[in-house]
Amino acid sequence: MMETLILKTEGMSAYGVQTFDVQRRVNNFPTRSAIIGLLGAALGIRRSEHEELYSLSTKLVIAVQVNNIGQKIMDYHTVQNFRSPAGKIKKSTKQTYREYWCDSEHTFAITSGKDMIDRLENAVKKPIFTLFQGRKSCPMTRPLFDSRKSQDNPVKALLDNADGGQIFSDVPGPHQIATLKIRDVTGDLARKYSMRSIYLCSKET
Repeated sequence: MMETLILKTEGMSAYGVQTFDVQRRVNNFPTRSAIIGLLGAALGIRRSEHEELYSLSTKLVIAVQVNNIGQKIMDYHTVQNFRSPAGKIKKSTKQTYREYWCDSEHTFAITSGKDMIDRLENAVKKPIFTLFQGRKSCPMTRPLFDSRKSQDNPVKALLDNADGGQIFSDVPGPHQIATLKIRDVTGDLARKYSMRSIYLCSKET
């Protein structure tokens, strides 16, 4: 039996897109790989344990609702030992500019079998590692756990929650208005991401 876990975040967030540019841009909605990383941290899975992160990703169907996108700001950084577009580590320093969303609000729907949802619910209530919203400078400002629903479609679960806002989903759902493409699926190799289709749903239209 499939169930859906509802999670919520508020505050500053920075779910970045894959880039090697000086300007590190943020996505308009949390990426799937970032959500897997968030759940992995709650479960105590380290970044080096990529096989476990990949296994977790294959077991979950995810939808995220942007309740409030927030206001974009930019911060200045310098980076050492950075990765070049060719994938090589450069042992030097370069300037970068990183974007963030202030006052953002998101609702996540995580759908899986009951045993996995039990495990995730326990983990987000008592996370093993510190959780953050995309980057370490974006801490949680509220408890992550919101509720749990007997629902096998994450879009329907979010619509039932009635928070409002556009929904970006792994699977089709009610009020679908578009299909997008993005490279944010955790692959079987570390730091390698695959393309996926995203189903955009919006009851407000």
